[in-house]
Amino acid sequence: MAEISDKDALDLLEKRFLKYRKDWRHSILDHVIIVRDLSLFLAGKMIERGENIDLKLLSTACLLHDIGYATAKESVRHGVEGAKYLKEKGLEREARAAERHIGVGISREESIRLGLVSRDLIPKTIEERILCYCDNLDFFDNKTGKHTLKDSKAVEERFGSEMGEEYRRQTEEFNRRIESMTGEKGMEEFKIYVGRYNKKLAAGPKLKL
Repeated sequence: MAEISDKDALDLLEKRFLKYRKDWRHSILDHVIIVRDLSLFLAGKMIERGENIDLKLLSTACLLHDIGYATAKESVRHGVEGAKYLKEKGLEREARAAERHIGVGISREESIRLGLVSRDLIPKTIEERILCYCDNLDFFDNKTGKHTLKDSKAVEERFGSEMGEEYRRQTEEFNRRIESMTGEKGMEEFKIYVGRYNKKLAAGPKLKL
């Protein structure tokens, strides 16, 4: 099973978008760095409470989770498209994270209905779940090109509006589980971190690893 550094992961992502979707390059690069930064902060709070988390894997999985957008013809396919490409590179764990990161997961029945794969695409490891939670917090405005971080309640409302009450309930359960593992103190610190990050995003400098 191959391993990859953060720098090489970001280079791989950038080259993929330069080849297929130059117009998406900057927004995707910023997004994956946002998700990585939030995920590592949240994971740190969980580790303080005794959770065992592979931070190196979490970081590279965050940086590569949306690589499938470079070639996917439909948005819902970017997870499986990314997983296919990452598997070809020998990055099996990052591939699984990419495949399972959409929303709070896709059931086997829904995956088959959508013509994806004949298995569920639900995050299973703690690293995959943290990635999903933080990925969902980034609300990107296509018109302005701006990223804004919102809270998990906003995510639940958005998914409820887009995918119905049952998925909203699943999202709520997923979010409360992550937040419980982080703890009340950890979540308060995370909220402060997110607020500061939003100020940095509003200032507009290019994000870096």
